Amino acid sequence: MFVSGFMVPFKDVLKCEASSTVKDVLNLMMDWQVSSLVIVLEDKPTGIITKTDLCWCYQNNISLETQIGDVMPWTAGMKKILLTADKDACAKFFEKHNVHHALVVDSNDKVVGLISALDIAKEVARDARAWPYNRHEDGKAHAIDAH
Repeated sequence: MFVSGFMVPFKDVLKCEASSTVKDVLNLMMDWQVSSLVIVLEDKPTGIITKTDLCWCYQNNISLETQIGDVMPWTAGMKKILLTADKDACAKFFEKHNVHHALVVDSNDKVVGLISALDIAKEVARDARAWPYNRHEDGKAHAIDAH
């Protein structure tokens, strides 16, 4: 299954502006039960803020009223993966870069979605439940061709 089959489409990704406060971001994550937000400037992604980043803010006594743009290393933490990557390649990418989230891009580097380690874990679980059938790119289980 390609990343494009189980990513969150960019239109559905929760976003915030760099001017959003730490408290705003924390409240959005808790209200929507997500572990990251994409930081945008004029709807163009400029970074990803995660719960790990918020823990860093807490550990370093960053005020809840501080703007996210003042504490984020904007593009340093913004990893991208092609929408044609499969789940195994995505998992290896996360391991190599020591991240849990990545923007999904098309062949023209246009952002089309967001993928997380949890998305990959869910996809692996769906594959396990499909056994003894194979799951195809459409996400449906199909009988294994014995020929």
